[in-house]
Amino acid sequence: MAIEFEFRGEWYRVDTPREVVELKKYLNAQAPKEEVPSPDLLAAAPPSGKWTSALFASLMEKIGYFEKKFLAALLSFPHPIDANTVARAAYPGNYQYEKKKLRRNVKKNGLLVMAGIQSGLVRHVRALGLEPFDLYQVHISWRDGRRTRYFTVDPGFRSTAEEQGWPPQFLREALNK
Repeated sequence: MAIEFEFRGEWYRVDTPREVVELKKYLNAQAPKEEVPSPDLLAAAPPSGKWTSALFASLMEKIGYFEKKFLAALLSFPHPIDANTVARAAYPGNYQYEKKKLRRNVKKNGLLVMAGIQSGLVRHVRALGLEPFDLYQVHISWRDGRRTRYFTVDPGFRSTAEEQGWPPQFLREALNK
């Protein structure tokens, strides 16, 4: 059963009470603040959060090409992006440039394939002792009866990826071909 709630004039729908709490925390964190945190407090927090160079390298070794393309698409935008934009950026032309076997299996449904790719990515992230929200968050917005999923990359993951010079040039070129 879906749970709907309003936050600052926009309606959101989630599936569990935990998602309500997480989404409200995220929305509050993104809202303009009157108080500015002290510079000492910001300096104390590591910019990479849970992500270390070793964890990042381990994840990159375990995941495949399509998972890497998904992450490269997420990292190519500095702001939250919707699922359709990710699918178009990472898997353009309904996979006409990708492997024939994958194209045949997915039957040209970009969002369905992206869900399968996310599932595999989550499995690898959990194998490292992390949770999916340590990599990226998914937020759902409802407008005019239409659901839109937005992805936000974890700042720690983004910071570690930038330190590692990731994504590599061949993945950047592969986006939007």
